[in-house]
Amino acid sequence: MPTELPIANENAPLLAAARAAHAARRSTGVVLARGLGCCLLVTLAAQVRVPVPGTEVPMTLQLLAVVLTGLSLSPREAAAALSTYLILGVAGLPVFSPGSTGLFGPTAGYLVGFIPAAWAVSLVRGPRGEAVSRLLGAGAVGVAVVFSCGVAGRVAWLGGDWGLALQTGLLPFAPKAVVELGLAVALAVTVRRWHERRSGGKGVSGQVE
Repeated sequence: MPTELPIANENAPLLAAARAAHAARRSTGVVLARGLGCCLLVTLAAQVRVPVPGTEVPMTLQLLAVVLTGLSLSPREAAAALSTYLILGVAGLPVFSPGSTGLFGPTAGYLVGFIPAAWAVSLVRGPRGEAVSRLLGAGAVGVAVVFSCGVAGRVAWLGGDWGLALQTGLLPFAPKAVVELGLAVALAVTVRRWHERRSGGKGVSGQVE
């Protein structure tokens, strides 16, 4: 039997390499699945469209989905998921809100702002497992980024009228944004606790990339 030991030792590096390759493929698959899932979430949120009198900007649930994406993924993953969303929309797939003209209309600023907003939320959030106050702060940064980009886009659309841009692109949506922020954080904390219970209370680790 001692003669089998050298064979086992020779195969050990190959087995380790095979396990590492399998783990890498699995990790890549998980990352892709999470990114596509968040992209789908933003798409579904866009279909909830409520017209607002006096403005071309409708109420949707996209802000909720964008903040939740940032709270769920790494900065790189979050930016990639929202970039994929915009690419699909520009390609003609029905991912934008019904009736939206996408990047060529009055809501273009908001859509473009989704990418840096999700990235910023994830970056400010830090490693997963942070306190609720940290998550609220990160989400608030994302909300600010979306509305900053959206209002800037409105200013360009309205020929430089900042007052009208704020009146039609921010003020009607501020109360809803606060509710969406709180809901996004509540959902993120609920999912985190579910993962912690599932993993036996060891918590969920995450890296900010």
